[in-house]
Amino acid sequence: MKRAFCKAAATAALFAFSLPAFAIFQNGGFESNDFSSWTTGFGINQGLTGSQPFNGSNINLGSGGSFRGAILTAGPDLAGAPITLPHVGKHTARVNNDATGGYANFISQADAITAADRDTGDNKLHVRFDYAVVLDNPPHTAAEQPFFFISVRDLTANTTLFEDFSFAGQTGTQFQPVGGGTSYLYLDWKHADVVVPDASIGHTIEVYLLASDCEQTGHAGYAYLDGFGSAIVAPTGATVPTPALNDLAMVLLGLGLLGMAGFAARRA
Repeated sequence: MKRAFCKAAATAALFAFSLPAFAIFQNGGFESNDFSSWTTGFGINQGLTGSQPFNGSNINLGSGGSFRGAILTAGPDLAGAPITLPHVGKHTARVNNDATGGYANFISQADAITAADRDTGDNKLHVRFDYAVVLDNPPHTAAEQPFFFISVRDLTANTTLFEDFSFAGQTGTQFQPVGGGTSYLYLDWKHADVVVPDASIGHTIEVYLLASDCEQTGHAGYAYLDGFGSAIVAPTGATVPTPALNDLAMVLLGLGLLGMAGFAARRA
């Protein structure tokens, strides 16, 4: 009996600690091998409006195009960029592809942030994720270049918590040349750690990622997204992903195992 209990307890603990760290968003690591729980969309890049520095408000999309994103289970990158795919778990999302046509693709998801998203290490609310980008870099004007945009917003408070925007060839970015005779640039996996104010608990938080071809239609742009979690999720091959169990869940698990231990001891 004691041996059977120990095996059951070990199995339960292993299951608990193998839970993915995708607390705030459903299918946050795309491990369903699809875009379920995500909104997908598309449009035609009509050129950035206004003047630099650009941000999400400068994006100008017209109707048309199609969604060309995909869920990936293995590399290589379409343009040959040295980006490890998949990044976390067995699947990574790609938004847009290396086809041209002036298409822009985006994905988004909104969900309420709760106590389950509080990191016990610093007692703060976190939204963490990773993204990578590949953009062709033609000699167009800045407003005509391929670009990407990612943001995290508190929709309830109408505030922006995180934003990253760049067009191909933009000065001061971390993009590197793919090489091999191509004009592609790439941004390797970049980790974002968004600390959400305590006042936002219960608010609806939205993540949005868009990648676009150039306005002149002849050059591509696409991006990758993965690794959502309130706790840090380790890349594939590094360590087991950190679980996103909140304190209450851990307490309940411990109490359950203790109760099972007491019952088994009495029966032994």
